[in-house]
Amino acid sequence: MKAVILAAGIGSRLRDITKDKPKCLLKIKDNLTIIEYQIRVLKEIANIQYKDIFVIGGHKFEKLSFLKKYGINIIFNPKYSQYNNIYSFYMAKQYITEDFILVNGDTLFHPKILKLLVKTDIGTYFVIDNIKKLGEEEMKVIIRDNRIMRFGKDINPENSQGEYIGLARFSWSDAKIIFEKMEELIESGKTNIWYELAINYVLDKILARPIYTNGLPWIEIDTPEDYKKAKAMAEVIIVDI
Repeated sequence: MKAVILAAGIGSRLRDITKDKPKCLLKIKDNLTIIEYQIRVLKEIANIQYKDIFVIGGHKFEKLSFLKKYGINIIFNPKYSQYNNIYSFYMAKQYITEDFILVNGDTLFHPKILKLLVKTDIGTYFVIDNIKKLGEEEMKVIIRDNRIMRFGKDINPENSQGEYIGLARFSWSDAKIIFEKMEELIESGKTNIWYELAINYVLDKILARPIYTNGLPWIEIDTPEDYKKAKAMAEVIIVDI
C-alpha cells in the first residue's frame, strides 16, 4: 500500500506561525512535527515504507526537502495558491497505481485510529468522528446503511452522522473513478472545491464506508487555539504508538 499526505495549504488562519513554514512542520512535541508524526505512524502501524509515501506540498515547499534523505517522495503542487485541495489530491494520480491511505497534512490523530483503518477489508473507507458536537465549520457526512452518501460543510448538523477527520483509505478501483471525475471538474473550471466535494459526484459509483473514531482523540489544526490543543494532545497520544 502507498500513502499520500496533502500538505500544500498556506494555513492563513494560523497567522505568523506558518508564515515561514508549511503547516505540517509545526512542532507538536519536542522536535517532532505533525508530518514526522504522520510518517512515523504510517511506517510503524500501516507498514508503509518511506519510498511509498508521497507528500504533496506547495506553501514553503523547499522546507520539506529534508524528507528526501529518507527516500520520501516530495511533489510540488504549482497550483497550491490558486486551486483548492482538489488539485493536490488529483496530482496523486501521476504516482499511485494501487490502494493508498490519504492523510490531510494538518491532522493529528491517535495511532489507534490508523490501526482501525489498516484492519479494514479491501475497499474505500473514510474515518468519521461520530461523537463530536457539530457546527457549521466541520466537513460533515450523511451515512445510510453503513455507506457514505454525501460530504459537506453545508449539511445541517442535525442531519449528519459525523465529521470526516481527513484520514481515508482508497481502493485503486475507486480511486481511478475519483481521479477521472476530478480531471473533468478541473478542466471545466471547478478548481475551488475541497476534494471531498469532488468525491460527492461519484459516491453513487463507489462504495465508500465509514470507520468511526468512537471518541479516540484527533484534531485538525487550523487556528492558534487548535495548535495549542494539538500540543496538549500530543503529550498523550504519542506515547501510545
